[in-house]
Amino acid sequence: MGHEIAERGPLAATRNVRPSVEDDPDRELVDRWQRGDLLAFESLVTRHQRRVFRLLLRMLGSHADAEDVTQETFLNLHRHGHRFRSESRFSTFVYRVAANAALNRRRALARSQAREDALGREEGALYDGAGREPSPEAAVGGAEVRARVQDALLQLSTTLRLPLVLYDIEGLSYGEIASILEIAEGTVKSRIHRARQALREVLGSFVREGGAGRFAT
Repeated sequence: MGHEIAERGPLAATRNVRPSVEDDPDRELVDRWQRGDLLAFESLVTRHQRRVFRLLLRMLGSHADAEDVTQETFLNLHRHGHRFRSESRFSTFVYRVAANAALNRRRALARSQAREDALGREEGALYDGAGREPSPEAAVGGAEVRARVQDALLQLSTTLRLPLVLYDIEGLSYGEIASILEIAEGTVKSRIHRARQALREVLGSFVREGGAGRFAT
């Protein structure tokens, strides 16, 4: 990861001012939806689904899982939208619901994997790692950058990965991330710093060669 990203992240100079709730571009649609206008909710889904999917893909690493959890996110919003009280932007609330859905899915996947591993041990199954070793790649292209960074992201703990994705990829401010994760801004900054350090270690020589100078979105 290049030094400009490692030190300050994209748009860091302009986005750290916490947005005003009064300026929420979704406010009118949210008011209409909460009064029972389903077309307004469909408009909110259309407006936010792409960014939610992108966040979930970074968190889960699977298109199928990201699609499922995106649907789950908006179903949860529809069921529990009455809880939104306009104390933050609606987009912040959406990210919070999506983040919780992603964490729930990861826990479910971890439990499933643990059961499969236990079954494999009981049956004396031998793990065959053939095909898992990455082949040497001569060229550094956009697809390779995305693949390398995504693989590296998936090796980070969820605690570190989520704030890094929200900040460096989604462009949220420290304040917005703090609201989504319900932690202090100082904790957000600390986790992002630790995540970048961990990411450098995972990417290794690829970073030193400048192959991952930025996140590809």
